[in-house]
Amino acid sequence: MKTKKTLIFAGVIAATIGLSLNACKKDSSTTTNSSATETEGINTATSATASEMMYDDAFDVVSQSGEQGGVSTSSINSKQAIDATATDTASYTTTAGATITLTPADASTFPKTLTVNYGAGVTSANGVTRKGELIITLSGKIRAAGTTISVTYNNYSVNGYGLAGTYTMIPQIAADSGVNFSVTVTNGSITLPGGTVSTYSGAETFTQVGGIGSASVTDDTYQITGNFSYSSASTGAITGTVTTPLVKSADCKDIVSGVVALTYKGLSGTLDFGSGTCDNQATLTFGKTVKIITLAR
Repeated sequence: MKTKKTLIFAGVIAATIGLSLNACKKDSSTTTNSSATETEGINTATSATASEMMYDDAFDVVSQSGEQGGVSTSSINSKQAIDATATDTASYTTTAGATITLTPADASTFPKTLTVNYGAGVTSANGVTRKGELIITLSGKIRAAGTTISVTYNNYSVNGYGLAGTYTMIPQIAADSGVNFSVTVTNGSITLPGGTVSTYSGAETFTQVGGIGSASVTDDTYQITGNFSYSSASTGAITGTVTTPLVKSADCKDIVSGVVALTYKGLSGTLDFGSGTCDNQATLTFGKTVKIITLAR
């Protein structure tokens, strides 16, 4: 009997160990699923960040082409004829090499249309390749309070990202004479370099903090606040809200600092652009997953 009891007891222990092992396997599976969602969040956030940057590229193009065309309040370029390839406009990195047309051609009649045409492709000195046309409709001068600036796209792409929808800017003069802009993206549709089509919308405020009172937009610095929403049929939706203002300076093509809080499938994440260095790196974090990404513009 003693031997039989011992065998029974040993069997109970073995069964208990087996159940414990099965429980460990289930925990491991849960961890794997969570990690996969974090990785998916990182990948979706990378595409969403690229989309945000591609749409905001229009801000630079509008500012610089408007100044060249004499439809900004700045007086650096008083020429009415627009020549984007002239040596005296070399500081206009976003429009160099483009064909710019103003209709009506004078600087005082509004509304008017400003078309910036990059044709089959123009690569700027700072490595951004633009193709197609930006069509900019102006109700008034670009840096005059209350003007509505509406940007649409004609076969347009930035670094291989095809853009559609409407990018709208409305300026407001601040108490310190800086020019702030309310910016919205509506009906945004972006085709990624691999062919995936996603949707994008956003609402931002550009607050001027540098270059105030200067004769040129090419030394301006802005702080950006706001939020965006991005959705892909393959990965789902992600939203972002700026928690630390993003800093955008005219002498750097990328955001140099600031933090965005992200939400993806119930998980929280962050996008950190760093502490002020002009580079093309940012840090994405979802849960325990951290990745340094290279910015797409």
